[in-house]
Amino acid sequence: MLGRAMRGGPSSATKPTHAEGAVRGAGGSGTSTVVTDAGQEVTVSQFVAQLDEAARRRLDSMHQRLRLLEQQMETLEAEVGKASSSSTMDTYA
Repeated sequence: MLGRAMRGGPSSATKPTHAEGAVRGAGGSGTSTVVTDAGQEVTVSQFVAQLDEAARRRLDSMHQRLRLLEQQMETLEAEVGKASSSSTMDTYA
């Protein structure tokens, strides 16, 4: 669904080489459209909004994963601390 604007000369306008999409002018109206990988044609502002939403979802997913990993680390640190203190007490007993 996401695409990228193509850069290059007229030969790249018909077939994107590395880009995932193409930007097309819409005549005299002054608006441009983006053709996505799926062939969907959307305005540049819609494309930017979709890109922003996708990036926010990815960041939220990474944030949730990071929070889970931090909680797991805290749990492991607490268990190691307990094991360390109990082994120290066994040594002095």
